[in-house]
Amino acid sequence: MRNLLKIKNILVLLLIISLFAACKTSKSIPKQEQPMLEADHTLTPSEMVMLIQKNQPAFRTANASKMSIFVDFKERQLDVKASCKIVSDSAIHLSIQPFFGVELFKLEMTPTEMLVIDKANKRYYQSNYGIFKSRFGVIVNYDAIQSLISNRLFVSGKRGFSPDDFSWKTNDSINNTLHVQAKTMYQEVAVDLALGRIAEVLLQTNDNSKCLKTSYSNFKDFDGFVFPEKINIDGVRGTSKALFHFTVEEVKFDVPIQMKPMSLSRYGRGDINALFRK
Repeated sequence: MRNLLKIKNILVLLLIISLFAACKTSKSIPKQEQPMLEADHTLTPSEMVMLIQKNQPAFRTANASKMSIFVDFKERQLDVKASCKIVSDSAIHLSIQPFFGVELFKLEMTPTEMLVIDKANKRYYQSNYGIFKSRFGVIVNYDAIQSLISNRLFVSGKRGFSPDDFSWKTNDSINNTLHVQAKTMYQEVAVDLALGRIAEVLLQTNDNSKCLKTSYSNFKDFDGFVFPEKINIDGVRGTSKALFHFTVEEVKFDVPIQMKPMSLSRYGRGDINALFRK
């Protein structure tokens, strides 16, 4: 029974972390004869930010029907299927289907709160985004999560940002890593110079005790949008590590979708902090 509870908690944690992965059907993009930028480019940090903003994907809706997720957490490994729906700036709904396509966990997010629903045990867990700071030491809000999902630029803890907020990382010989130093957080953004796109985002506490790294690779044409097929999220907290690796498979963009919040009348409320305890 104890092992079953641990597996359940891993799946629910996976549901929360899964937001940091995107959901997309794939076609290889042709190789560019010339990279967008050479290693010896002379762009300023603000010019690089504006280039990223020009190239990053923008969509009103995304309806992803297939996504596979590998998780390595607390010395346990799981492979699960998932799907997600996104309405930009409004809501994100993620479904985890670990067994034969049956939805056992659902995550609903809005700009103000998130709701984790454990359908098998008739429990729900409600929280604001402060849970990420209290449990992981990483400051993220809905805008940051939406940006990570979309391979878009953001500044941790801020709703908006200016290109002038970024600087080149010290000792970066090829000028492909931007950084932002905030009061409690340090953020790096590594750029794929050939594509002019984000290749990696690092969020780290100033005491270096906790960090979350999201990397993007295998950029392909998904329904007319160039998007990474592989999204790897690696979290470190002291000596503990958690790996969440995503492969996106099918998605449709800018199509009408319905996102109906689940009725909670038949569910009891639980303490979300209990999900993270050993």
